[in-house]
Amino acid sequence: MPELNTESLIIRLQSENASERRLALVEASEDFCEIPVRELLPLLQDEDAVVRRLTVGLLEELGNAEALPELISVTSDENTAVAEAARTALREFRTPDALPFLLTGVTRSHAETRAAVIVALREFRDARAAEALRNALTDESPMVRREALIALAYLRDAEHLSALRPLLKDPNADVRRIAVEVVTFFPDLVSASELSSALFDSDYWQLRREAAIALSRFHSDEATALLIRALDDEYWQVTKEAIQSLGKAKANVPHHIRPYLSHAVADLRIASATALGEIGAADCVGDLSSLLEDQDTGVQKAARRALEQITSARQTNI
Repeated sequence: MPELNTESLIIRLQSENASERRLALVEASEDFCEIPVRELLPLLQDEDAVVRRLTVGLLEELGNAEALPELISVTSDENTAVAEAARTALREFRTPDALPFLLTGVTRSHAETRAAVIVALREFRDARAAEALRNALTDESPMVRREALIALAYLRDAEHLSALRPLLKDPNADVRRIAVEVVTFFPDLVSASELSSALFDSDYWQLRREAAIALSRFHSDEATALLIRALDDEYWQVTKEAIQSLGKAKANVPHHIRPYLSHAVADLRIASATALGEIGAADCVGDLSSLLEDQDTGVQKAARRALEQITSARQTNI
């Protein structure tokens, strides 16, 4: 009986009526009918976008890697919903037999397709996949470089650091931003000076902010000097992160932070109070005490907490 149902579904999938083809695909999915892949692949080119999307979903459920070449092609479908369904489907093919098909997808002509395949390759801990990802770091498309960078970040393997470093100066600002995050997974192998180009990037203040955040992981005089320079950034959001990073690194530079206790932006007053508390800046007790009457309750709380930290540190050292 199941064979008869499958045969009946296959016939309906070839119907001239799009609604009938849709219904047959829905029923096949609900009953999880093992329809041969060869019968479904032509439907990925169906004139009806809903049929194409439903076909992608069914092929994803069936999980037969032989469908991958066609599914990879559909990631650049003109219909956004179909293309997105195909990209999502690729990530579900994680078995070893899927890898060779995915590797061929990295060389496809559409950047959207190459990017989708690279996202799928995140799931593989295989030398061939890693090599393909490294090669994709030099792809002409920033979208592809971005996804390759993120995929390699998942591996957290210092072996790839030499390939990642050049992306700190990538032409695309978003790629540079992600590269900053990724290389700082290895603070013992990367110097603070390697982030200086990002910290003083002239085009993208969000990148400067990201670099300031990343430098909190580098407990060195070099990192401290860079963060002090970043305090003068024209965007207070960057200054805030530089202050917070100095605090997290417990950099003994309270005289550089103290002026921001009176800044017009409350977030900077909060960041400064917090950083001085982490540093244990006993010389700033008077300035912090004055903030207990600040008009912003967040500033008051930060100042109170900082004073408690400084008092606790004093008692510990007695």
